[in-house]
Amino acid sequence: MSKYIKEFFYKLKLFHNIYIKHKYLIKKKSYSMEGEDLIILNTLKEVKNGFYVDAGCYHPLHLNNTYLLYKKGWRGINIDLSKYSIELFNYIRPDDININSAVSENDGKTTFYYQKKLSQLTTTKKDISIKRMQGKIKEKEITALSLNTILKKNGFKEIKIDFLNIDVEGADYEAISSLNFNVYKPRVICIEITDIDTSNSKIFNFLKNLNYKKIWSSKSNISHIFLEDNN
Repeated sequence: MSKYIKEFFYKLKLFHNIYIKHKYLIKKKSYSMEGEDLIILNTLKEVKNGFYVDAGCYHPLHLNNTYLLYKKGWRGINIDLSKYSIELFNYIRPDDININSAVSENDGKTTFYYQKKLSQLTTTKKDISIKRMQGKIKEKEITALSLNTILKKNGFKEIKIDFLNIDVEGADYEAISSLNFNVYKPRVICIEITDIDTSNSKIFNFLKNLNYKKIWSSKSNISHIFLEDNN
């Protein structure tokens, strides 16, 4: 099969995923799993053309916390372990910066665990993959970068993040602690916390010590939104 035919079928697959499977042309009130994007947009309603960072972005519009913001004129950085995920972002959200990388406290290489090339369960934590995945688990080496490095490499050396989204399947603390809050301190953060007692979790106390307050939790009590407390 020639490279042109391969390229045609590949673009057809991207088209199917966006336009057919996930109904790109049909407008929705919310694109998040549990309405997170509506809370975020309402909380930051005074912000025009805001800047977001989405670590563990998964899909450009399906179950996504930044697509509604993108439609409102916001732009930002999307990061994911899945190369296919980033190709989907490049296809439908080319005005964003889309990066195929793990997010970690330290720059280097790491292993990630997956079953499908596009999945919400992909993780850099082997124990998490064993708990959440059924059947054969695949492994692959990938570049790991801190949020500080990603921002600096892409020309954002001193800019306040309006919205930070983190959903990296078990590596959420490592991801959020890789950001220099003295420089980039986000106004609003949405992050996954899987601890049963959220208020005693490592992430909750990390954000509390940085003067953030929790303003919303999903019905599943996994997704949580924090607001910078300036009082």
